[in-house]
Amino acid sequence: MSASMRRHHHVASAFWLVIGVCIAVHSYGLGIGSFRQPGPGLIFFLAALLFIALAAVDLALNIFKNHGKGAASEGRPLWRGLRWQKVALVLAGLCAYVYLFNITGFVLSTFLLMVFLFKGVEPTRWRTAIASSLITMAVCYLMFVIWLEVPFPKGPLGF
Repeated sequence: MSASMRRHHHVASAFWLVIGVCIAVHSYGLGIGSFRQPGPGLIFFLAALLFIALAAVDLALNIFKNHGKGAASEGRPLWRGLRWQKVALVLAGLCAYVYLFNITGFVLSTFLLMVFLFKGVEPTRWRTAIASSLITMAVCYLMFVIWLEVPFPKGPLGF
């Protein structure tokens, strides 16, 4: 890997590390609660910790170890073949989910996000997209609302 590419990789890893820290700080502000009564920010906080750990490991490996093999060492672009349009669609869907979460509530916003991901990002049949979205939303509802008793916002549907 050339020095220039290595430097870009350092910057990218550091960027994602900072993003993970920002998510952790903001989710902690939502309240993480306790083991018996998890708060609304707990899942985001735990995900941010995982994100931080992965970014830190990537950064450390890139700094302390020269990747002798792989696409970058052969002169090929590291990100060749990545479908940027799909990445942009997923990010847009997640931004819409965050925006609509308090307005439409957990159930409806999660269902809409799943339909968007199953149908819009990776096209499947409507029946498959809706069934998969219902199953995903139901499992999330049972796990977070019923089992963990996380107080999510209620939408216009009343749950």
